[in-house]
Amino acid sequence: MKRFLLTLLSFFIVFFLLEKASWYFINNAPEKEHDRRLEKVVTGSFNKDLIIIGSSRGANNILACQLENETGLSSYNLSYKGVDIIFQLFILETYLKLNPPPKKVLLLLDHKYTFAKGNPLRFRDDVLFPFSKYNYINNKLIARGKRNYGSKIFGLLRLNRKDFSTKKKKVLPNEVLTDCGSMPNPIKRPITLEYQDEKLIYQVNNENPKKIEAFKTIQMLCQTNNIKLITVFPPNYKAFDFGFMKRFIQLNNSENSVIIYDTLNPIYKNESIYFDESHLIRDGAKIFTSEISDFINSNK
Repeated sequence: MKRFLLTLLSFFIVFFLLEKASWYFINNAPEKEHDRRLEKVVTGSFNKDLIIIGSSRGANNILACQLENETGLSSYNLSYKGVDIIFQLFILETYLKLNPPPKKVLLLLDHKYTFAKGNPLRFRDDVLFPFSKYNYINNKLIARGKRNYGSKIFGLLRLNRKDFSTKKKKVLPNEVLTDCGSMPNPIKRPITLEYQDEKLIYQVNNENPKKIEAFKTIQMLCQTNNIKLITVFPPNYKAFDFGFMKRFIQLNNSENSVIIYDTLNPIYKNESIYFDESHLIRDGAKIFTSEISDFINSNK
């Protein structure tokens, strides 16, 4: 019996030490991240007039600092590469729960991919994992089936393999964040682009109902919180997708504003301002951001 109690005691001592050590790694995980925008949202560090949400088109194509200078509205970009509209809803919900509501939200659309099934855009759990020290984030991961319910109690169940690394993540040139959260592409990729003039038919039967519902919820949240929602069609190095726009109008509340890049401006057919067919370089982003500023200033 004595041996059993000693073994049991040893187990609890080892478990206690491991549990304590796990919290060291969990609490220090954010320090290795270059992009800590989500942490600022969760800690209620924002009080902005305008926020931008979207995928990489939002991160790359709108310069929030320039927008702030041109409109006088304090602005911040909370767009993330590779994320879908369900993730964008998560960002907006989190912001509104933990920060004062902004006056305006710019929602960058991904054209035909906005509501589509099985495209590369997704809910990026990897953005959340480094900030598991925050119960709000851990609870979201539990709800998504990415964490065990026991992680509410035990730090060991919040650990990822990457948390044990002491190295900061390497930052690529096109991942550098500005002070206002944007992530402009500095230069064009060394590839030749061909302008695509083909007009495609929009496939409603290829839509993901959860993404449609996410868009409806974004609209509802903005309406409930007295926020002006402005949906934005950014430029692509291809013909404008009128099929998607027609479908989008069916889903968009009439009180929301819509910005479409100036399709008649020949600059958007100039390959030199594009990083690739869907993203602008900094020079192109300056032009597009000015269009958005002009729209906001003329509709105050």
